[in-house]
Amino acid sequence: MKYLLVLFILMICSTGVARDPDGMTGLTTWLPEHDTIPTDTTKNMSSMQRINAFMQWYMLYFPVPFGSYSKETNLLFGLSKYNAFTLGRGADRDSLTQASSISAFGYYTLNTQYKMVLESNMMLPRNKAIWKTDLIYVFYPLQYFGTGNDTDINNLNTLNTTNFQFYTFYLFRVWRKWYVGPVVDFTKYSTVDLIAGDDSSRPGVRVSEALGRQSGAGIKITREGRDNRLNARYGTYFDASLQFYNKAMGSNFNYNYFSLDFRHYYTFTNLKSITLASQIRTESKNGNVPIQSLALLGGDYFMRGTYLGRYRDKVVLDTQAELRFPLYWIFGGVIFGGLGQVAPNYGKIGLNRMHGSYGMGVRVQVDNVHRVNLRLDMGFSKDQSIFIMNFSEAF
Repeated sequence: MKYLLVLFILMICSTGVARDPDGMTGLTTWLPEHDTIPTDTTKNMSSMQRINAFMQWYMLYFPVPFGSYSKETNLLFGLSKYNAFTLGRGADRDSLTQASSISAFGYYTLNTQYKMVLESNMMLPRNKAIWKTDLIYVFYPLQYFGTGNDTDINNLNTLNTTNFQFYTFYLFRVWRKWYVGPVVDFTKYSTVDLIAGDDSSRPGVRVSEALGRQSGAGIKITREGRDNRLNARYGTYFDASLQFYNKAMGSNFNYNYFSLDFRHYYTFTNLKSITLASQIRTESKNGNVPIQSLALLGGDYFMRGTYLGRYRDKVVLDTQAELRFPLYWIFGGVIFGGLGQVAPNYGKIGLNRMHGSYGMGVRVQVDNVHRVNLRLDMGFSKDQSIFIMNFSEAF
C-alpha cells in the first residue's frame, strides 16, 4: 500500500520472536554471530533492553495490528503474525538444520474487501526435506493498467477477484543441497470484475472467460545453498519449476507455467556485517492464461517501488541487487535497485525496454536466533512510490 499507517508503532522493536534452544527469549542484535552486546549500565540502555524484552515476549504470542489507505480499498485494517523456529528434538535438532516459519495475516477494508493468508514453510530435521503450503482466500482489488510492457499509468482500472487458493510442494533431498519433488496448485475464481475508471463504487464488468478453476501439478528442483533461508549472508539459491494446468486435472484453463529463480549472497570478509545480495528470476506462461493470472511485475518482493501488476503479460524477467548493512543496536539499513520487464514471449525481451526501480529501507531484527527482520522499505519507480512493511527479507 502506498500510504501505510502503522497502528502499533512500538511493535517494530520486536515481532514474531521465536524461542532459542534453551527455551529463553534472547535479545536481538545486529552484531555478527558469536559477538556479544557490550555491557551498558546507563539508564537509557537499560530501559531500551527492558522495553525490547517485553515487546519480544508480547509478540511471541500476539499479532501485530496494522492499517493502510489506498484509493481502491479505502481504509484497511489488519492483523499479522510471524514466527520462526527449528524443527526437531534431541539429536534431530542440530545446529545445521535450517529455520522453518509460519505466518498468517488478514485484513478488511471499508470497501468490504478482505484477504486471509496462512503460510507454512518447513525445513524438516537435518534438512531432509522442504515442505511449503499456502492457503489463501481473497476478495480484493488490484489496480489494472492493461497488458504489456508499455501501459499508461493514467489508464487506470480496478480488477476485483474472489478466489480461494491451495498451493503446496514437498521436496526430497536427493544429493547434498539439491531437492526435487512435486508441486500442486489449485485456485478457484468465483468473481473476476473489471471496473473502469478506478471507481470502486461502480459495478464492474464481469470478465466471464476468466472465471473457474485453475488446477495443475508439476515438478520443482531447488538447491538450498544459503547459510540462512530467512536472512542469508552467504551462499546461493536456485529454484526451477514446471507446472501444467489442464482439464485432465480439473482445470478450466489449459496452460503451462515455468519459473526460474537464482540468488547469490556475499558478505565482505573485512566488513563482516555488510552483505551484497543479488537475484535474477523469470516466469513464463503459455496457453490460455486468464487475465488475473498473467505474470506480474512489481510488488513487495520484486521491483519494489512498482505496484504489483503495474505491468503484466505472459513473460516476466527481472533482476535486483541489495546492499545490507548495520546501523545501531537491532537496526540495520539497505539500499536496493532493480530492472525488469514483461513481454508476450522471450523473443520480445529487449534491454532497451527495461523498467527500473530503486529505494532504501530499515531493518529491525526481531529474532536473533533465526535472524528474522521486520522489513520497512520505501521504493521508487518512474511514476510511483510505494512503502512496504513485511517480515523477513525480500529475497
